[in-house]
Amino acid sequence: MIRYSPLPENIEKLLTGAFEYLRADKDVLFAYLFGSFARKKTGPLSDVDIAVYFGDVPSFSEKRLEILGGLTSILKTDEIDLVVLNRAPLTLKMKILERKKVIVDKAPLLRHGYESLTMRQYFDFSYKESFILRKRFLHG
Repeated sequence: MIRYSPLPENIEKLLTGAFEYLRADKDVLFAYLFGSFARKKTGPLSDVDIAVYFGDVPSFSEKRLEILGGLTSILKTDEIDLVVLNRAPLTLKMKILERKKVIVDKAPLLRHGYESLTMRQYFDFSYKESFILRKRFLHG
């Protein structure tokens, strides 16, 4: 959701440059566009939601800041949510997978494995979570 200022009017055109920037980075193995831009339902409160999966990097947080800086320059906005999939919580990973658009895919087998594992982990988790919550509500 927008925090500081509206997105540039030519944001759709700028996104193409952002995708090229991510494809050119050797550490980005795959990336998704998610949120309102992936659903093609942007509005005045929209921001740009991007999720990336890094290969071997010394520091995920430093690499995230580097990528975020590049995207901010290209997109001419600070209204960017950048998620590092290597470190994201399971529920967020699943929300991203539910409504994603693949924008970088340098390692398709790795990406498919990641998606499959994430979905299996999530469904195992959600089943256990439902059982625990049901038990808690029934027995106080």
